[in-house]
Amino acid sequence: MVKKAVNAIFVGGIVLLLLAGLARTALFPKEVNAYENRYAEKISPLTLKGWLDGSFQDSVDKALADQVQLAQVYKRAYNFTSSRYLKAAADPLLPLCRGRYVNYVDTLLFDGYIAYPPRVLADMTERLAAKADNYNEYFSAHPQLDFYVYYIEKDTDINFETGEKIPACQYLFDRLDLPRDRLGKFAVDSFDQFSGWFYRTDHHWNLDGSYLAYTRLLDLLGVEDAPLTPAGEARTLGTFSGSKASGAAAAFEEPFSAYPFDFPDMEVTVNGVPGSYGNQESFFAGTGGEPSYGGFYGWDAGEVTFSTGRADRQNLLILGESYDNAVVRLLASHFDRTYAVDLRYYEAYMGEPFSFSDYVESHGITQVLLIGNIDYYLMDEFRLEG
Repeated sequence: MVKKAVNAIFVGGIVLLLLAGLARTALFPKEVNAYENRYAEKISPLTLKGWLDGSFQDSVDKALADQVQLAQVYKRAYNFTSSRYLKAAADPLLPLCRGRYVNYVDTLLFDGYIAYPPRVLADMTERLAAKADNYNEYFSAHPQLDFYVYYIEKDTDINFETGEKIPACQYLFDRLDLPRDRLGKFAVDSFDQFSGWFYRTDHHWNLDGSYLAYTRLLDLLGVEDAPLTPAGEARTLGTFSGSKASGAAAAFEEPFSAYPFDFPDMEVTVNGVPGSYGNQESFFAGTGGEPSYGGFYGWDAGEVTFSTGRADRQNLLILGESYDNAVVRLLASHFDRTYAVDLRYYEAYMGEPFSFSDYVESHGITQVLLIGNIDYYLMDEFRLEG
């Protein structure tokens, strides 16, 4: 009798957990999957087309994996535990492979950094040429705007073993109808540079890389102000596992450090809602929780706007992706109004497709910065439209 009661309680608990997960997924979905450093999946609107082609059912599966209580906790615990044993066995051998790429189960390592393999230019030329054609159309159609293109090199742009560069940036720049002083590149010419400017476990800039990029962007944009300087020494705010730390590399961790800044007062909106972007002040006050790139600097959004009330300054439109999350607030300090738009999310969060021509006219844009790494210039999601 007692055994049946225990079994009933156990089964009932599982059923309640699943029902609670379904209710949360459908009615109160969370916005962010902090473990995987991205927006959480949600159930797509139910349509006849979505039901027939299976996309609605796929969205339910993905949403449940993100939204059900404790799902991410279990996933993280499993990945971390299995990866920890593997890492303990491999750690003594990795120093023997310095200066060489190491295939670490499903992950590529180079001198303690999780690395993406270098790309092959021949595989990218068609898409880069198409993106250049797309940009040139808008450069020509809007001569009243000052356009700037900033290419961020990373581990995919160089072979760390040989030092050979993949000339994707040069291929793109040679096809853009802009003066050379409107084209900028965050160059990575060696592993030593890469390791000084990027995280070990995440594909983004670290504190030094992002600050260096900010100062170089000011030069590119012709801003005469001195850059904001850190308001103190860099502080380590905890440890984190970045976007590259998954699968066999889930146990790889590193310190998360950042510089404090005294930002000028700004009015901020995120996806049309007044508020704040990022949680830098909270982390420095010790109330930010577990650090992550998005949690600290700000998550990807369809649109983030900053207004300093300095009417004598320019209005900047930044069309980018997650790299600019770390520098957008710094850049906004030097402009009247700054608009950061991620074309992947704009329509979903703002309720209408992004029309470049309408946007620059309605917001009084004077300067446009296109900024991203190689994937930004390859992906169709970042084409200009309208």
